[in-house]
Amino acid sequence: MSGLKTMIAAGAVICGMSGAAPAHDDLAYTFAECAGRFSAEMEHAWLMNDPGASDIAADRSSFVMLTSATMAPNDGRSILSHRIDVKLAHAALLQQATFGTTPARARSAQKVAQRHIATCRTLLLGS
Repeated sequence: MSGLKTMIAAGAVICGMSGAAPAHDDLAYTFAECAGRFSAEMEHAWLMNDPGASDIAADRSSFVMLTSATMAPNDGRSILSHRIDVKLAHAALLQQATFGTTPARARSAQKVAQRHIATCRTLLLGS
């Protein structure tokens, strides 16, 4: 039952971020979302002993720097909170994709996670 709660929570965050009207249209929030996603990817890569973890960490660092460079001084807490929320949602997707007991849900979670990461990568030069 807790897996269902996780999927519902992740779905709510994903739907909220991918709707017609984003929660934040500020560039700093977009970079923070990607930093959160890459943080989740990096931790997952470490756990799975993925040799690509250092590349993921480099992308994460890029988004952390971009977030810092574009955020307004008074937005630090809000942006960090947003980044953490996105990280948790992305981590839930990765957990479902890797450890989910329903193959269709696992494939769906994997596709969504990959799509989000691909979207973030398009924001980096040299991608």
